[in-house]
Amino acid sequence: MLKEVKTRTTRIRAISQLHRGDEIEARLSVGPAYDDVVIRRGRVQETAPGIGVVWIMDHVSGMRKAINTDECSVWRVA
Repeated sequence: MLKEVKTRTTRIRAISQLHRGDEIEARLSVGPAYDDVVIRRGRVQETAPGIGVVWIMDHVSGMRKAINTDECSVWRVA
């Protein structure tokens, strides 16, 4: 898990709202009584709205990672 940094975030409900270069977080819900956990953070490289996938350059690993929006929520970091 990533260390959380207090920044302003906005939930993205449609992949079409994302653009190349946007800074985003992928969050996974761990239960009704807990906050979502940040599992990935990075810059958008490519989107595929038809299949619900966003590719980012992950800040921690430095590698390209796919985020499936059916499995986690996506948040824009400002």
